[in-house]
Amino acid sequence: NGSVVATKRIVQELIDRGHQVRVVSTGSHEGDYELYEVPGFYLPFVREFLEKMNVLFAKGKTSVLRKAFEGADLVQIQLPFFVARKAVRIAKKIGIAVTGACHVQPQNIISAMGKEDPKMETMFHALFNFCLFKQVDAIHCPSRFAANLLAEKGSGAHLRVISNGIPREYIPAGMDRPAWFGDRFVILNIGRHAMEKRQELLMEGVLRSKYRDDIQLVLCGKGENSEKLRRRGRELPIQPLVEYVTHEAKLHYLDTADLYLHSSVVELESLSCLEAIGCGLPCLIGNSPHSAASQFALDERFLFTMDDADSLAKRIDYWYENRMALRELKQSVLAMAEHYRMDRCIAAMEEFFADAVAGRITRSEIMTAGEHEPQPWWTGEAVEERIPELTRS
Repeated sequence: NGSVVATKRIVQELIDRGHQVRVVSTGSHEGDYELYEVPGFYLPFVREFLEKMNVLFAKGKTSVLRKAFEGADLVQIQLPFFVARKAVRIAKKIGIAVTGACHVQPQNIISAMGKEDPKMETMFHALFNFCLFKQVDAIHCPSRFAANLLAEKGSGAHLRVISNGIPREYIPAGMDRPAWFGDRFVILNIGRHAMEKRQELLMEGVLRSKYRDDIQLVLCGKGENSEKLRRRGRELPIQPLVEYVTHEAKLHYLDTADLYLHSSVVELESLSCLEAIGCGLPCLIGNSPHSAASQFALDERFLFTMDDADSLAKRIDYWYENRMALRELKQSVLAMAEHYRMDRCIAAMEEFFADAVAGRITRSEIMTAGEHEPQPWWTGEAVEERIPELTRS
């Protein structure tokens, strides 16, 4: 899942910069770090859904945690689950600085269960605060959206906004389009095939487009909905690609597609949008109230009303009719991407960790890394169906 991918990237970047990193986790993982393995477990009433998300709760084995923490300058806790509270307690007892991270929100679990339940949302927020968000003085947040969410739910910690960053290989490469793309308008989506990712909505939007006979939809990934998506894809005039692809193919598609389409209901940042803008690919994004992804929309022409296939179809039609303008916006996308490049983000993480170790932290404060960090232009209002002029809003 995204939190694991982001964590592995940050760990490797820190190691490459000369830091010693130890990882406490369930299961075995490959990497240049020292791994301290703890046993895992599932909660009985949500086991099926957690398995689909590849999430396993860790048990806080004191001996393992103490051994992992010995001699460390800082303990960073990535997820607000049960082991987190014990890890915070042990780190503080030893006298080690401890920080948290915000990589999950209640909707990640609730949406995977196919529910919208305010009571469950309240319960999970309380659990996350109990385990982590109210137990540490400083928390890394990958977006202003994530920081605002924690502040609203009563964390009280210093919240440092630092993007997870765009990996170095996600850059424009000037590749030739795959022959099978032809001259079609190619719409790309990358991610786990799951209900909360709303790939079926993408298919419905294409199906309702005036130009459906000339649109190639590419859904890279795999998951519990893959077969369902393949069956649904037979309704489209042009058969969509629905499969897991190699890393090389993924980079090729990001470099040569016309538009990236993001419809996930729940995002604290969106690694896939980061990868897309890194390659200069404009993103058309659903305006979910539980997602930070709207920050990657250049303007309101790149937003559609969440779960509204007609709104999506109108945006697709607009950009199909303005393909030349879309291509010309690549430089604007790349300019935005510069704020999220990995070197900048890891440098900000190092500064955050140094501040935490030195005690240079002010609680109940939201701080964005970098004075010129872009802020989401979209404020959360409903997307208007009018199409603005070809200028930034």
